[in-house]
Amino acid sequence: MTLAEEGLRAMRGCWRLLWRDPAAFEYFNLTVEGFWRSFAMVVPVLALAYPLFVSEYRFGLELANTGESPPELRLGLDYFYLLLGTAIWPLIAAALARLLGVGQNYVRYMIVYNWMAVPTMALAVIPHLLHLATGAALLPLILAQAIFIFLLYVTWFVAKTGLQTTALVAFAFLLADFALTYGLDALIR
Repeated sequence: MTLAEEGLRAMRGCWRLLWRDPAAFEYFNLTVEGFWRSFAMVVPVLALAYPLFVSEYRFGLELANTGESPPELRLGLDYFYLLLGTAIWPLIAAALARLLGVGQNYVRYMIVYNWMAVPTMALAVIPHLLHLATGAALLPLILAQAIFIFLLYVTWFVAKTGLQTTALVAFAFLLADFALTYGLDALIR
């Protein structure tokens, strides 16, 4: 199976997982090789991130019109932040999985987590595309908040089902992921 075929099959698995289909895991390559191949998700995620970065820059410009100095478009830094999070999270998740006694399901979790990044990024970019296409700010901001809440749930659900664990352990993974994301953002910005 080619990597593209594996990725498309994993997207089907992601869709089925979101619909709570117990057979969803059959669509993922749950081997150690599948673990390494799942990092190919970075290619579509990086492509999908571009409008998000440009939209955030334009929001910054709009805010600058209110008296603040205009921000610079720092695509390199934005992409570095995204890649850094992709590289660091598996290490943190491995340590957390071992600490919380769910290490036996770590590979399965990371494979699903990685592939799920593609549809979640596609969903997260929708308000930003709306902002870029229309120039409207309020509706995209409201939509972005609703999507953010849904994506928190997806992250929690992937941890719960991927690790085959309790809601509380899944919540610990959600908090750690959230802390990493916002911690890196604070360091880079």
